[in-house]
Amino acid sequence: MRERNRAILDGAVLISRETSADVVLLAAALPEEAAYLRTQLEGERRVVAATPHDGAAHPQHEHDVLALPEVRLRRRGRAKVALLEGLAAGLLHAGERVIIVSGSAVDGDAELDTIAVVELGHDEELLDGHPEATLDRLGELVDPIVFDTVLGFCVQLGHEGREGRRVGLLLTLGDHEAVLAHSHPLVLNPFEGHPPEARSILNPATRRAVREFSGIDGAFVVRGDGVIEAAGRYLEALAPEHDVPFGLGARHRAAAGITGITRCIAFVVSQSSGDTRVYVGGRLLVTIERTD
Repeated sequence: MRERNRAILDGAVLISRETSADVVLLAAALPEEAAYLRTQLEGERRVVAATPHDGAAHPQHEHDVLALPEVRLRRRGRAKVALLEGLAAGLLHAGERVIIVSGSAVDGDAELDTIAVVELGHDEELLDGHPEATLDRLGELVDPIVFDTVLGFCVQLGHEGREGRRVGLLLTLGDHEAVLAHSHPLVLNPFEGHPPEARSILNPATRRAVREFSGIDGAFVVRGDGVIEAAGRYLEALAPEHDVPFGLGARHRAAAGITGITRCIAFVVSQSSGDTRVYVGGRLLVTIERTD
Protein backbone atom coordinates (compact mmCIF):
# COMPACT_ATOMS: atom_id res chain seq x y z
CA MET A 1 0.00 0.00 0.00
CA ARG A 2 1.25 3.48 -0.84
CA GLU A 3 2.17 5.60 2.14
CA ARG A 4 -0.05 8.40 0.87
CA ASN A 5 -3.01 6.04 0.70
CA ARG A 6 -2.36 4.87 4.25
CA ALA A 7 -2.23 8.49 5.45
CA ILE A 8 -5.54 9.29 3.73
CA LEU A 9 -7.17 6.21 5.25
CA ASP A 10 -5.87 7.11 8.72
CA GLY A 11 -7.42 10.53 8.26
CA ALA A 12 -10.73 8.96 7.22
CA VAL A 13 -10.71 6.72 10.30
CA LEU A 14 -10.10 9.73 12.55
CA ILE A 15 -12.82 11.80 10.86
CA SER A 16 -15.31 8.93 11.08
CA ARG A 17 -14.77 8.78 14.84
CA GLU A 18 -14.87 12.53 15.34
CA THR A 19 -18.09 12.92 13.32
CA SER A 20 -19.79 9.74 14.60
CA ALA A 21 -20.20 8.56 11.02
CA ASP A 22 -22.26 5.46 10.27
CA VAL A 23 -20.29 4.18 7.28
CA VAL A 24 -16.92 4.65 5.59
CA LEU A 25 -17.16 4.23 1.81
CA LEU A 26 -14.01 3.53 -0.20
CA ALA A 27 -14.87 4.59 -3.76
CA ALA A 28 -11.88 2.84 -5.33
CA ALA A 29 -11.11 -0.78 -6.18
CA LEU A 30 -8.21 -1.21 -3.74
CA PRO A 31 -8.42 -4.54 -1.87
CA GLU A 32 -5.44 -3.89 0.41
CA GLU A 33 -6.74 -0.48 1.42
CA ALA A 34 -10.23 -1.92 1.99
CA ALA A 35 -8.82 -4.62 4.27
CA TYR A 36 -6.83 -1.98 6.19
CA LEU A 37 -9.98 0.09 6.76
CA ARG A 38 -11.94 -2.93 7.99
CA THR A 39 -9.15 -3.81 10.41
CA GLN A 40 -8.96 -0.24 11.78
CA LEU A 41 -12.73 0.12 12.17
CA GLU A 42 -13.69 -3.42 13.14
CA GLY A 43 -16.57 -3.33 15.59
CA GLU A 44 -16.91 0.46 15.30
CA ARG A 45 -18.34 1.29 11.88
CA ARG A 46 -19.41 -0.36 8.67
CA VAL A 47 -16.97 -0.26 5.76
CA VAL A 48 -18.24 -0.40 2.17
CA ALA A 49 -15.69 -0.71 -0.62
CA ALA A 50 -15.67 -1.11 -4.37
CA THR A 51 -14.45 -4.42 -5.75
CA PRO A 52 -11.85 -4.91 -8.45
CA HIS A 53 -13.58 -5.39 -11.81
CA ASP A 54 -13.15 -9.01 -12.84
CA GLY A 55 -16.25 -9.56 -14.95
CA ALA A 56 -18.20 -11.07 -12.09
CA ALA A 57 -21.81 -10.04 -11.65
CA HIS A 58 -21.72 -10.32 -7.86
CA PRO A 59 -19.65 -8.55 -5.22
CA GLN A 60 -16.70 -10.46 -3.84
CA HIS A 61 -17.28 -9.50 -0.21
CA GLU A 62 -20.50 -9.11 1.72
CA HIS A 63 -19.59 -5.49 2.51
CA ASP A 64 -18.60 -4.56 -1.04
CA VAL A 65 -20.59 -2.52 -3.50
CA LEU A 66 -20.60 -3.63 -7.10
CA ALA A 67 -17.70 -2.76 -9.39
CA LEU A 68 -17.41 0.84 -10.52
CA PRO A 69 -17.63 1.49 -14.29
CA GLU A 70 -14.34 1.03 -16.12
CA VAL A 71 -14.29 4.57 -17.44
CA ARG A 72 -12.45 7.66 -16.36
CA LEU A 73 -14.50 9.57 -13.78
CA ARG A 74 -13.87 12.69 -11.76
CA ARG A 75 -13.58 12.24 -7.99
CA ARG A 76 -17.14 13.49 -7.49
CA GLY A 77 -18.37 11.15 -10.22
CA ARG A 78 -16.74 8.14 -8.59
CA ALA A 79 -18.27 9.11 -5.25
CA LYS A 80 -21.72 9.54 -6.78
CA VAL A 81 -21.63 6.16 -8.53
CA ALA A 82 -20.45 4.42 -5.37
CA LEU A 83 -23.21 6.10 -3.33
CA LEU A 84 -25.90 5.07 -5.81
CA GLU A 85 -24.69 1.48 -5.96
CA GLY A 86 -24.55 1.30 -2.18
CA LEU A 87 -28.09 2.68 -1.87
CA ALA A 88 -29.45 0.29 -4.51
CA ALA A 89 -27.79 -2.68 -2.79
CA GLY A 90 -29.21 -1.69 0.60
CA LEU A 91 -25.74 -1.09 2.04
CA LEU A 92 -26.42 2.60 2.56
CA HIS A 93 -29.60 4.34 3.73
CA ALA A 94 -31.03 7.84 3.70
CA GLY A 95 -30.22 9.69 6.91
CA GLU A 96 -26.83 8.05 7.40
CA ARG A 97 -23.59 9.99 7.69
CA VAL A 98 -21.04 8.60 5.25
CA ILE A 99 -17.31 9.24 4.97
CA ILE A 100 -16.32 8.90 1.31
CA VAL A 101 -12.70 8.23 0.38
CA SER A 102 -11.84 8.63 -3.28
CA GLY A 103 -8.93 9.21 -5.61
CA SER A 104 -7.77 10.06 -9.09
CA ALA A 105 -7.56 6.73 -10.94
CA VAL A 106 -9.75 3.73 -11.78
CA ASP A 107 -7.39 0.78 -11.48
CA GLY A 108 -5.50 -1.01 -8.76
CA ASP A 109 -2.81 1.67 -8.76
CA ALA A 110 -5.25 4.41 -7.71
CA GLU A 111 -3.92 7.16 -5.49
CA LEU A 112 -6.32 8.34 -2.78
CA ASP A 113 -6.50 12.08 -2.24
CA THR A 114 -10.04 13.05 -1.17
CA ILE A 115 -12.15 12.63 1.97
CA ALA A 116 -15.73 13.92 2.12
CA VAL A 117 -18.43 13.81 4.79
CA VAL A 118 -21.91 13.33 3.33
CA GLU A 119 -25.29 13.34 5.03
CA LEU A 120 -27.44 11.10 2.84
CA GLY A 121 -30.75 12.80 2.20
CA HIS A 122 -29.41 16.20 3.28
CA ASP A 123 -26.53 16.77 0.85
CA GLU A 124 -28.03 17.31 -2.57
CA GLU A 125 -25.04 19.46 -3.56
CA LEU A 126 -22.87 16.38 -3.97
CA LEU A 127 -25.45 14.43 -5.98
CA ASP A 128 -26.53 17.47 -8.03
CA GLY A 129 -30.12 16.30 -7.70
CA HIS A 130 -33.46 17.64 -6.53
CA PRO A 131 -33.83 18.05 -2.75
CA GLU A 132 -37.10 16.08 -2.80
CA ALA A 133 -35.67 13.02 -4.60
CA THR A 134 -36.15 9.89 -2.49
CA LEU A 135 -32.90 7.99 -1.92
CA ASP A 136 -34.31 4.93 -0.16
CA ARG A 137 -36.53 3.98 -3.11
CA LEU A 138 -33.54 2.74 -5.11
CA GLY A 139 -33.19 -0.41 -3.04
CA GLU A 140 -36.93 -1.12 -3.17
CA LEU A 141 -37.56 -0.93 -6.91
CA VAL A 142 -35.09 -3.15 -8.78
CA ASP A 143 -32.43 -5.83 -8.46
CA PRO A 144 -29.22 -4.07 -7.31
CA ILE A 145 -27.10 -6.06 -9.77
CA VAL A 146 -29.31 -4.85 -12.62
CA PHE A 147 -29.16 -1.27 -11.34
CA ASP A 148 -25.36 -1.49 -11.15
CA THR A 149 -25.17 -2.85 -14.71
CA VAL A 150 -27.49 -0.23 -16.20
CA LEU A 151 -25.79 2.65 -14.41
CA GLY A 152 -22.35 1.45 -15.51
CA PHE A 153 -23.56 1.00 -19.09
CA CYS A 154 -25.03 4.52 -19.23
CA VAL A 155 -21.90 6.12 -17.81
CA GLN A 156 -19.78 4.19 -20.31
CA LEU A 157 -22.08 5.10 -23.22
CA GLY A 158 -21.90 8.76 -22.25
CA HIS A 159 -18.13 8.55 -22.14
CA GLU A 160 -17.51 6.53 -25.32
CA GLY A 161 -20.59 7.16 -27.48
CA ARG A 162 -21.27 4.92 -30.46
CA GLU A 163 -18.64 4.60 -33.16
CA GLY A 164 -16.90 7.65 -31.74
CA ARG A 165 -20.01 9.85 -31.88
CA ARG A 166 -22.00 11.02 -28.87
CA VAL A 167 -25.48 9.54 -28.58
CA GLY A 168 -28.43 10.12 -26.29
CA LEU A 169 -30.39 7.46 -24.42
CA LEU A 170 -33.55 7.20 -22.32
CA LEU A 171 -34.07 3.95 -20.41
CA THR A 172 -36.62 3.00 -17.75
CA LEU A 173 -35.92 0.27 -15.23
CA GLY A 174 -38.65 -1.51 -13.26
CA ASP A 175 -42.48 -1.35 -13.14
CA HIS A 176 -42.47 -2.14 -16.86
CA GLU A 177 -46.17 -2.90 -17.15
CA ALA A 178 -47.09 0.58 -15.92
CA VAL A 179 -44.47 2.16 -18.18
CA LEU A 180 -45.86 0.29 -21.20
CA ALA A 181 -49.39 1.37 -20.24
CA HIS A 182 -48.30 5.02 -20.28
CA SER A 183 -46.40 4.85 -23.57
CA HIS A 184 -46.83 3.81 -27.19
CA PRO A 185 -44.43 2.56 -29.88
CA LEU A 186 -42.70 4.94 -32.26
CA VAL A 187 -40.96 2.19 -34.23
CA LEU A 188 -41.10 -1.60 -34.49
CA ASN A 189 -39.76 -3.19 -31.33
CA PRO A 190 -36.36 -4.76 -32.21
CA PHE A 191 -36.44 -6.97 -29.08
CA GLU A 192 -39.85 -8.51 -29.67
CA GLY A 193 -39.91 -12.28 -30.18
CA HIS A 194 -36.49 -12.96 -28.65
CA PRO A 195 -36.21 -15.20 -25.56
CA PRO A 196 -35.71 -13.49 -22.16
CA GLU A 197 -32.10 -14.58 -21.81
CA ALA A 198 -31.27 -12.91 -25.13
CA ARG A 199 -32.91 -9.68 -23.94
CA SER A 200 -31.21 -9.44 -20.54
CA ILE A 201 -29.21 -6.27 -19.94
CA LEU A 202 -26.84 -8.45 -17.91
CA ASN A 203 -25.83 -10.10 -21.20
CA PRO A 204 -22.90 -8.25 -22.88
CA ALA A 205 -24.36 -8.98 -26.33
CA THR A 206 -27.61 -7.30 -25.30
CA ARG A 207 -25.77 -4.23 -24.06
CA ARG A 208 -24.00 -4.04 -27.42
CA ALA A 209 -27.40 -4.17 -29.12
CA VAL A 210 -28.69 -1.34 -26.91
CA ARG A 211 -25.65 0.71 -27.87
CA GLU A 212 -26.36 0.11 -31.57
CA PHE A 213 -30.05 0.98 -31.19
CA SER A 214 -29.37 4.03 -29.01
CA GLY A 215 -29.94 6.32 -31.96
CA ILE A 216 -33.61 5.41 -32.39
CA ASP A 217 -36.33 7.68 -31.03
CA GLY A 218 -38.07 6.77 -27.80
CA ALA A 219 -37.22 4.90 -24.61
CA PHE A 220 -35.92 1.46 -23.76
CA VAL A 221 -38.25 -0.25 -21.27
CA VAL A 222 -36.45 -2.73 -18.99
CA ARG A 223 -37.98 -5.00 -16.36
CA GLY A 224 -36.69 -4.93 -12.81
CA ASP A 225 -34.86 -8.21 -13.45
CA GLY A 226 -33.02 -6.70 -16.42
CA VAL A 227 -35.00 -8.13 -19.34
CA ILE A 228 -35.68 -5.56 -22.07
CA GLU A 229 -39.38 -5.46 -22.95
CA ALA A 230 -39.31 -2.82 -25.68
CA ALA A 231 -37.37 -0.06 -27.39
CA GLY A 232 -38.55 3.00 -29.25
CA ARG A 233 -41.41 3.81 -26.84
CA TYR A 234 -42.86 7.30 -26.60
CA LEU A 235 -43.41 8.13 -22.93
CA GLU A 236 -46.67 10.03 -22.71
CA ALA A 237 -46.22 11.73 -19.33
CA LEU A 238 -44.02 14.80 -19.76
CA ALA A 239 -43.07 16.73 -16.65
CA PRO A 240 -43.41 20.53 -16.78
CA GLU A 241 -40.27 22.34 -17.86
CA HIS A 242 -39.80 23.81 -14.38
CA ASP A 243 -39.56 20.29 -12.90
CA VAL A 244 -36.22 19.60 -14.63
CA PRO A 245 -33.03 21.70 -14.50
CA PHE A 246 -32.86 24.59 -16.94
CA GLY A 247 -31.54 23.66 -20.37
CA LEU A 248 -32.47 19.97 -20.29
CA GLY A 249 -34.71 18.73 -23.07
CA ALA A 250 -37.54 16.33 -23.84
CA ARG A 251 -35.76 13.14 -22.70
CA HIS A 252 -35.38 14.60 -19.23
CA ARG A 253 -38.97 15.80 -19.07
CA ALA A 254 -40.11 12.33 -20.13
CA ALA A 255 -37.87 10.71 -17.50
CA ALA A 256 -39.21 12.95 -14.75
CA GLY A 257 -42.77 12.47 -15.96
CA ILE A 258 -42.77 8.67 -16.17
CA THR A 259 -41.06 8.23 -12.80
CA GLY A 260 -43.65 10.55 -11.28
CA ILE A 261 -46.58 8.28 -12.20
CA THR A 262 -44.90 4.85 -11.97
CA ARG A 263 -42.39 3.13 -9.68
CA CYS A 264 -39.66 2.90 -12.30
CA ILE A 265 -36.19 4.47 -12.32
CA ALA A 266 -35.21 6.42 -15.44
CA PHE A 267 -31.71 6.89 -16.82
CA VAL A 268 -30.90 9.61 -19.35
CA VAL A 269 -27.63 9.97 -21.24
CA SER A 270 -27.33 13.44 -22.72
CA GLN A 271 -26.26 13.51 -26.35
CA SER A 272 -24.86 17.03 -26.06
CA SER A 273 -22.73 16.56 -22.94
CA GLY A 274 -22.44 12.82 -22.34
CA ASP A 275 -23.62 13.32 -18.74
CA THR A 276 -25.77 10.62 -17.13
CA ARG A 277 -28.78 11.57 -15.01
CA VAL A 278 -30.98 9.33 -12.87
CA TYR A 279 -34.62 10.15 -12.06
CA VAL A 280 -36.78 8.67 -9.29
CA GLY A 281 -40.26 9.69 -8.13
CA GLY A 282 -40.54 12.48 -10.67
CA ARG A 283 -37.32 14.13 -9.49
CA LEU A 284 -33.71 14.26 -10.63
CA LEU A 285 -31.74 12.14 -8.19
CA VAL A 286 -28.18 12.51 -9.45
CA THR A 287 -26.02 13.88 -12.26
CA ILE A 288 -22.81 12.08 -13.21
CA GLU A 289 -20.66 14.27 -15.42
CA ARG A 290 -18.77 12.90 -18.40
CA THR A 291 -15.00 13.20 -18.13
CA ASP A 292 -12.85 13.85 -21.22
